Amino acid sequence: MKTQKLTLLSVLVLMILISTGNVNSQTIYTTKKTTFPQWSVSGLGGVSFPVGNFGEKYKSGPTFGIDLSYKVNREVGFFGKFGYSIFPNKIIGGAPDGKYLEYTVGPRYYFTSKNLKSSLFLEAGVGGYSFMQPAYTVNEVAVAEYQTTNFGLNAGIGGVLNLGRDVDMLFKAKYHNILTPDGSSSFIEPVLGIDIRF
Repeated sequence: MKTQKLTLLSVLVLMILISTGNVNSQTIYTTKKTTFPQWSVSGLGGVSFPVGNFGEKYKSGPTFGIDLSYKVNREVGFFGKFGYSIFPNKIIGGAPDGKYLEYTVGPRYYFTSKNLKSSLFLEAGVGGYSFMQPAYTVNEVAVAEYQTTNFGLNAGIGGVLNLGRDVDMLFKAKYHNILTPDGSSSFIEPVLGIDIRF
């Protein structure tokens, strides 16, 4: 009887020792380390909202663009943007839409977290804005085609939401101020796009 109890106790102790031993998995996990500098390109789409005097003549309209960015490190980067915005005219009588071409560049500062691949950023840009409106007639009065290019500034906030290894969702909202001979034209532009790193 004592021998059976001793044998049972020995088997239990042996099982406990075996089950608490180290277990090594054959799977090795690796993570891709982010390298810098880093390039990315984004296709953007959104809405432009004219404000101030510009908003008295034109309504909100669609905007499209391409954003090329160069990230120096986790926090600092630069962008270049080519954009196209359409502003429907508020004048009754078939006046054509006004259109802005934007070509701007500037710095971008990212607010990052060690444990997150997504981030927020601030950016500011400078560059050219070309306004175009074709010729039209209102109340039998001919209005000539109008084209002009002026210097402008923009600033805004945005974010990058990580979707995969080389793909992010980019969103931002910016204020644009174009310096014109008779004052300035301004609009606010929220946009959304897919950012592809290469």
